[in-house]
Amino acid sequence: MSKFFVSAGVGLATGVVCFFISVAFLCFVLLGARAVTHNPVDMTLAYRAAAPVGLLAALCGFSITLVRTLRAKPAR
Repeated sequence: MSKFFVSAGVGLATGVVCFFISVAFLCFVLLGARAVTHNPVDMTLAYRAAAPVGLLAALCGFSITLVRTLRAKPAR
């Protein structure tokens, strides 16, 4: 059961970190698009696009960590 909780913690941390990194990157992209087009851009688009990225990163981090811990040979 501890392997599950460790994997859940890693998945949660991965999701949070990737969410905020993608928000920051998308803000820079949207600011660049605004500078090029001189039109106002909806900045909430960054959060709406970053939510699936964070969720996918959390699921990937959880499943990769769980598979690696289950397949690891027990320490002697």
